[in-house]
Amino acid sequence: MTRIGIDIGGTFTDVVAEVEGRFYSAKVPSTRPNPDEAVSHAIEVILQRSGAAPESVFGVSHGTTVATNAAIEGEFAQVGFLTTAGFADVLAVGRQTREGLYDLLFRSRRILVPANMRIELDERMSAEGVPLVAPEREQVREKVASLIEDGAEVLCVGFLHSYINAEHERQVAEWISEDFPRIPVWTSAEVAPEFREYERFSTAVLDAALGPLMKRYLERFSERVEDASIFVHPLLMHSAGGLATLSDAGKHPTMTLLSGPAAGVLGTIETGQRLNRSELLTFDMGGTSADLSLIHGGKPTMLRLREVERVPVLGNSLDISTIGAGGGSIAWVDSGKRLRVGPRSAGARPGPAAYGHGGTEPTVTDALVLVGLIPANLELGSSVTIHYDAALQAMKTIADELGLDPVGAARAVLDIVNTNMSLTARKLVLERGLDPRDFTLVAFGGAGPMHSVDVARELGIREVLIPATPGTMCALGLLVSDQEAEFVSSQIIELDAENLKALNTLASGLQHEASVWVQEQAVHGGVPDYRLRADMRYRGQHHALAVDLSDLPLTTESLEIARRAFINAHRAQNGYAAEDEIIELVSVRLEASVALPRIEDSPTSYASQGAPADRILSREIEVWWERDRSSATRAVHRSEIEVGSEITGPALVFQEDTTIAVPRGQRSLHS
Repeated sequence: MTRIGIDIGGTFTDVVAEVEGRFYSAKVPSTRPNPDEAVSHAIEVILQRSGAAPESVFGVSHGTTVATNAAIEGEFAQVGFLTTAGFADVLAVGRQTREGLYDLLFRSRRILVPANMRIELDERMSAEGVPLVAPEREQVREKVASLIEDGAEVLCVGFLHSYINAEHERQVAEWISEDFPRIPVWTSAEVAPEFREYERFSTAVLDAALGPLMKRYLERFSERVEDASIFVHPLLMHSAGGLATLSDAGKHPTMTLLSGPAAGVLGTIETGQRLNRSELLTFDMGGTSADLSLIHGGKPTMLRLREVERVPVLGNSLDISTIGAGGGSIAWVDSGKRLRVGPRSAGARPGPAAYGHGGTEPTVTDALVLVGLIPANLELGSSVTIHYDAALQAMKTIADELGLDPVGAARAVLDIVNTNMSLTARKLVLERGLDPRDFTLVAFGGAGPMHSVDVARELGIREVLIPATPGTMCALGLLVSDQEAEFVSSQIIELDAENLKALNTLASGLQHEASVWVQEQAVHGGVPDYRLRADMRYRGQHHALAVDLSDLPLTTESLEIARRAFINAHRAQNGYAAEDEIIELVSVRLEASVALPRIEDSPTSYASQGAPADRILSREIEVWWERDRSSATRAVHRSEIEVGSEITGPALVFQEDTTIAVPRGQRSLHS
């Protein structure tokens, strides 16, 4: 029996197969602008490598950056937005917050729907969910026809207070579907049933804007899987670290904005559990970007609200910080003669100059080649051979401007990118009142192990952990994930025994929705589990904290436990707590999961990969660990290293999906 995980990144597509408890991995180039085209090739390569037959595959899990790339590049469908009279400009007004109050170069945020495509309807719902003014079908028909005439490709309906009563939104959506069946419709209460109209509207509009593209991509992905003679129901990783059906992901593209990076975090947690490590800082550096996330006490840190290209998105997601620093990040000199790195990337095509695919701009990978961390003529994956001369010519373009020799410019590029990543990591840890020195840095991605020691040194971290297959860690994380979904009901209720019945009624409704969802997932098998949570705050506060609730039915004792948990969480988060202040529940959430079948409970066997040890180009390589001198550096293949043995730097450890850099004075223990 076989399971496959496929993670499509900006430069490489990673694939991992678990065959009877043994892992196999491979990398193939990504294919932009049609990333699905790499899927069939990736499956073909991994089946050939593992010796598995297509009919043995019982599960395919997928991570993708399609929605993220579209959001960054503004590849949206034109949205027509229908809202309550008087609220058409909510999307434009926003929150009126600025990152820099006195920034003279202030750039206004993106408004996804222009003024002429935001239409008001005569409709009103009270804050208690009581209908005040019902929408009229004739007005809806007239307004929608006008939007379509002006170019609307999709429609989004967002009404005031629909989070507490979505009757009007559902009715209008039904009318549109009947009268204009070719136009897809999204409603804000279905996407994000929470109060705060601006955030709810913006999330729903972004879902609608990305919907057609995501739907087309997922259809093509399914076809590519079938082209490989695999006939299963694929699953897609979502931002909160669980798997969803392709149909759910197509309806809610914003849930996939961290699809690929989320899988890497889950893979890290799994690795940490096996090695008894619970304080982890993930460092995932690929070809386009570097993603960092914090695991504290064995649990990932989560966000309820995040921004994508300065557009707020509501919904549970892992707290992952992304910086435009990858192997393909382009180095350039600004008008002030300062060296900069990223965020623009060379991608897979043309890629870094060293790949020999026509790239001419200097990248981080080219810098690694010039200093010797990636030797000339080395084969990367199954399709890329390193060209030193091309990297040298590219680096000369900035070296001349900086008055440096090419190797000096390359070292400067690496110093800058390492500093940028360490600053992001430091901010991520310190903002939570934690000390980076208490964490283990877990480095993965194709480029992570080459930069990990330098980043750890700047953070004061004493231990770096590099998984067995770091270059395909996100694909591996897809195989240790379960199906998950969240069901939310927003209603401001005081945390008091008098409201116990109302709370139980609300939570029971969510339990019913979750049970129906679990039954729909029966095709994938697995054991269901439920977790009840509440977003709580002191009365008058703006932001809420998530607190676990006990199983249903809730009791007075349950509420007291929740109250104490909130007070403790508030003190930990903000440094203080008010014992006697009134506490409110803003929303109740039920997180449902279905534990997918595993071939083995704890498979730990990894197939050797890449070129055999005797194909290493040289046993000793000159590496410019410092700007002013190079050092003879031992080169070994990871397959040569016996378990429990130690390597003292300087050394380079090669494997198919990455190179591990062990600088002078550092020790590498193989376990």
